[in-house]
Amino acid sequence: MLLAAACGGGSSSGSGDGGKETPVTPDAVVSVAFRSVEVEYNKGSQFINISASGSWKLTSSADWLTISPSKDNGKTAEGSGNTTSVSVSYTENTSSSDRTATLKLTSSGKTATATLTQKGKEATPDTPSTPGTSPGWLELPEVLSGTNHKFVSHKFASAGRTIRSFSYDWSTPDLVAHWVAYPLNKALIGTGNRTDLWAYDPQLTTAEQPTLFSAYKGGYDRGHQIPSADRLTYADNVKTFYFTNMTPQLNSLNGQIWATAESKVRGWASSCDTLYVVTGCVVKGSTKKAYDNNGKAVTVPVGYYKAVLRYVKNGTLGYSGYMGLAMYFEHKAYSQSNITKSMTDIVMSIDALEAKIGVDLFPNLATVAGKTVSDNVEKEDPTKVSYWW
Repeated sequence: MLLAAACGGGSSSGSGDGGKETPVTPDAVVSVAFRSVEVEYNKGSQFINISASGSWKLTSSADWLTISPSKDNGKTAEGSGNTTSVSVSYTENTSSSDRTATLKLTSSGKTATATLTQKGKEATPDTPSTPGTSPGWLELPEVLSGTNHKFVSHKFASAGRTIRSFSYDWSTPDLVAHWVAYPLNKALIGTGNRTDLWAYDPQLTTAEQPTLFSAYKGGYDRGHQIPSADRLTYADNVKTFYFTNMTPQLNSLNGQIWATAESKVRGWASSCDTLYVVTGCVVKGSTKKAYDNNGKAVTVPVGYYKAVLRYVKNGTLGYSGYMGLAMYFEHKAYSQSNITKSMTDIVMSIDALEAKIGVDLFPNLATVAGKTVSDNVEKEDPTKVSYWW
């Protein structure tokens, strides 16, 4: 969640998806403003980024939400100037109904309000009840068990329905998601602009994730796993800027062939009913670390991958409407002199990528379409299928 009070002061925002760091001038902040957010039913906390040239006051209206640091049992915080050290914490919502807290920020004679809405417990289905299980969505790889793995899923509202946006397997020791998985088509991409609202993921504690209001220390981009351009509707684009969606990625990869791959994936999604996408990073064997804004060490991946499962109802290509493709990138610069040649060099079957990274990528396909279809889709060599090129 981001709060900003105007009156001078500036900040900087970075970019994933192949972008470069873009400074934000003080003139870009013109009023007291902050955005409303929605969180899951679980208890959690969220830092607040306050930018102000003078004194400010932040108050809360709900007894289940507390502000820290505070002098009156968590209801009011006061300070002066810029800070990122104020946080709000909320208890678990045991009710089946959503609940909303109002936050009010006053600074330099201006006041604005924002809401934090917490979903009801029964309104957030499909999260695995035990480690190592899966909701059964086609895009999900195997959900790994163990204390170092946390399955997290984000959703959004559309036409009165709650729809899954993306899910990930979080590694607290590495401070990166091993993979991020999501469905993709024109409707899910939506319309809008890149928000650049960098923020903590409200589904994890701040201690479990890096702090990345600015770029990693060590010369790495904040590389998105689900690209900002894959979720353009404002409320969902904001979530692509959660720190849990970032990995430390060389700009020579992030801003070059990786960005080309992201564009190709969106192109494929535009010509099918649904494209199920898995984007992941490989940390096994890594000896390099990047550092977040507070100096915490983050594992630098040795490689990245993308796997897609294309579905067209009554489609004539593939097997029962399904086709698959996988790509693997070493964490290095790739030649841009011949993009098509470079892309085909790193393309492989889903089976081949699974053998390389040791992850079962689309385990639910066999349940949905049958084992024969699943086997055929996963072993097919996409370099011999003209559709992809």
